[in-house]
Amino acid sequence: MGNAESNVTSGVKNQAGPSVQALYKLVDVKGGGLLVDMMKRATQNKQYAELDHAIKTKVEPFLYNKGQGRLIPVSILVLLRNKDRGRHKHLPPLKNMSDPSEYNINTALAQLDAQGDNGKDPGGYRDVCWDLAERGAVGETILHLCILAASSLHNDLLKRLLRFYPKLVNDIYMNDEYYGEGLLHIAIVNEDPAMVKFLLNAGADVNERCFGNFMSPEDQKASRTDSLDHEWVNVTPLTNYEGYVYWGEYPLSFAACLGQEECYRLILARGANPDSQDTNGNTVLHMLVIYKNQSMFDAAYELGSSLYVRNVLNLTPLTMAAKLARRDMFFHILNIEREIYWQIGSVTCAAYPLSQIDTIDIQTGNISKDSALNLVVFGDSNEHLELMEGVLVDLLHAKWNAFVKSRFYRQFFQFVLYFLISLVCFTLRPGPPRSTGLHNSTAAFNGTTTDVPTGTPAVTSLPLATDAAARLEAVDRLESMLLASATPPGPGDNSSADLEATTADAGWRQQDADNDTTVDMSVDFVTQRTTGVRGAAPPSSPTGLTGPYLCSALQPLARSEAAAEEDDDDDDDDDEWWDETSGTCRLMQINTRSAAVRIVAEVLLTVGAVLYILAALREARFLGLHMFIENLMTAPSRVMFLFSCLCMMSMPWLRLSCEEEKEDIVAVIIMLTTSPYFLFFCRGFKTVGPFVVMIYRMVMGDLLRFVTIYLVFVMGFSQAYYIIFLTFDNPNTPDGVDDTVSNPMPSPSESVMAMFLMSLTNFGDYYGAFERTEHEIEAKILFVVFMAIVAILLVNMLIAMMGNTYQKIAETRNEWQRQWARIVLVVERGVNPAERLRKLMWYSQPMSDGRRALVLRLNQTEEDKEEMKEILEMKRVHIRQVQKRKLKGKRPSTVPTSPKKIDLSL
Repeated sequence: MGNAESNVTSGVKNQAGPSVQALYKLVDVKGGGLLVDMMKRATQNKQYAELDHAIKTKVEPFLYNKGQGRLIPVSILVLLRNKDRGRHKHLPPLKNMSDPSEYNINTALAQLDAQGDNGKDPGGYRDVCWDLAERGAVGETILHLCILAASSLHNDLLKRLLRFYPKLVNDIYMNDEYYGEGLLHIAIVNEDPAMVKFLLNAGADVNERCFGNFMSPEDQKASRTDSLDHEWVNVTPLTNYEGYVYWGEYPLSFAACLGQEECYRLILARGANPDSQDTNGNTVLHMLVIYKNQSMFDAAYELGSSLYVRNVLNLTPLTMAAKLARRDMFFHILNIEREIYWQIGSVTCAAYPLSQIDTIDIQTGNISKDSALNLVVFGDSNEHLELMEGVLVDLLHAKWNAFVKSRFYRQFFQFVLYFLISLVCFTLRPGPPRSTGLHNSTAAFNGTTTDVPTGTPAVTSLPLATDAAARLEAVDRLESMLLASATPPGPGDNSSADLEATTADAGWRQQDADNDTTVDMSVDFVTQRTTGVRGAAPPSSPTGLTGPYLCSALQPLARSEAAAEEDDDDDDDDDEWWDETSGTCRLMQINTRSAAVRIVAEVLLTVGAVLYILAALREARFLGLHMFIENLMTAPSRVMFLFSCLCMMSMPWLRLSCEEEKEDIVAVIIMLTTSPYFLFFCRGFKTVGPFVVMIYRMVMGDLLRFVTIYLVFVMGFSQAYYIIFLTFDNPNTPDGVDDTVSNPMPSPSESVMAMFLMSLTNFGDYYGAFERTEHEIEAKILFVVFMAIVAILLVNMLIAMMGNTYQKIAETRNEWQRQWARIVLVVERGVNPAERLRKLMWYSQPMSDGRRALVLRLNQTEEDKEEMKEILEMKRVHIRQVQKRKLKGKRPSTVPTSPKKIDLSL
């Protein structure tokens, strides 16, 4: 609190405090003072000699050159204003000073005089009459104090002072809080047309700009900085134009914003330009749109103000009304701009120019993000929904029927096909091979698995031989051994024991002459014996399979592979590479029809992903990176889909390198990020579009707030339970054995997951485990508290919030229409500029002046007809006023004098 910086400057505080300036002895801020008292006496006795003498002797010492004034460089005035800012905003001359507040204006002027600068360049100088070192606390003069009192006595004193020193009429406040405010501004605020007329006759400057901190929008005050090159203040261009007294800087704008039509006409008659632009580039009509003053807007337009001047944000009065959601002003300006073709009864044919409305630039075909349609459709407030009617809806339907509809459905069916192909790819994806018992042995021979009845002698540790000949020999020797083991041994016959001892560690090694590869095959036999029965089970027994039958099953497999190997000797090197790769990578084996279908589908899916990426790059090329990113932000599901396409690009490389585990992870990501793209198309259908909006709002609003509070409780309770379960003891495990395996919460991360499951009322296993800890009572108390807060309170609060969001969206008028409109514009942005321009020519018609317009037939009421007649008369007067000003050589300039247009896309 102590470090907070107040918006009220130190000068304002000093002005309200004790009067230490000599100026306040003559006239103070409370309306008293020496000259005021003398003016009272002079008014009563009609004797002004004493007052005139006091003015000459008391006031003249405060003036430059006895009231003649002097030219002071703007750079010095800017430094005088800049010293009251924070240290980080000081200009270089003040930063070099140890104490910038000690900057002395008289010293600076003395140095200027010593340099012999006569100040003949009017562009970089200001004519100042009252001594800058003798100003009030906020840089005011004695005339400012008089006009602020707004009494007849003070007004008479002001006029008396101007008779002696007429140059005082253009002196302004010099403090940053009110910098630039002159007598004419204050007279307009006082709603005193008589004083306005007097000041105009006295030579008040109608182009004086008031750009003090107090008169700027609230969201721009923190960004105010100075420059030695010009007098106005630099501010950030992004603003909502909301300010207590942001009235457009010029006296003419002050009069318009305050509804002072008489003052407006007086100032306009003295040569004021209604199209002069303030720091934000706003003209009189812009300001009247901000303040929703329709009657004054009509007066200003009728007197010659232009509807086509663009401000710093490239907004005209019409597009500003769209951006700020000024519904009445928006449709009123549309009615002013339209051209009536014919009228029969209640039916009127009107043409609405598209230059400011349509998102397609009528010259280049590029997307105009400052168009009225774009600002309304992508506006977030409920007030913007009220603009989704009339001309804008008709324009959207014209776009939809012209080219968006066919393109939308084409993209939808293309994605459906892409999604079906992805389903084929991933549903036919094989799992990892089995790796136990006889299954490995048989798989080593023919790549398949065979179910073996229980009791069969297990053949384990049978490595794959390098060629079929070696495998065939191994099978022959295995057959002889199994035949020997099939004969039941007699009493005292230890041949079976010898066989077991021999074959337990039996091995065959064969040196391959071609590749010098060693084959090592080991066979272990497990002989099943039954109490009271000697020998192996018969062949028909369901509990065993004897050696001859096992060999008869294995020998044809090995021989068939030997024949297959002889046929493969004639293949090319590419086939050998494919066989080697497919033999080691299960996803590249094409040994079944489903595997072949999967491979083809994966190729098609990869090609589709490449085409989607190329289409996105093409769209980014003609939209520009900034607008392309902005376009993606309106459709999060499309961002996820493009991400899945990028992931799909890595699948072929993972497949060739046989990184099966990594490929499985990528496949999971692709599946999770592909299907949500359906939500993008669902927004275009009225039946499901609102529900997509509800999902977005609930996830980003309700669910995000819920998770924030939910995690606070879950993290606290999870760590508490983790400490409790450190004492967990499972009675089923022997003493000295670690109970971590059976502990429900063995680690902090597992305790967090346990809390999540408990909040979903899945607490059966955890509640029973409380008895096996040393803190059973504490655990159960925490359980009751956790379930009461999380499972009952927070979960039901989430349900209530989601229900409220659902009700708001369901009751909001035109919500689905806004979502449909966004789909129309997003699809439109995917069309190249040349094609967009051709479609614009298709749904628009030329006007008499060459502009393109949307022609509509309207059913009008009697009230609408009367308004149309008034607008037509107002337009005729407007044309005459503009022509008159042209003849006088006072054509309004549409180029701002100080603010410059900026490109916000950079």
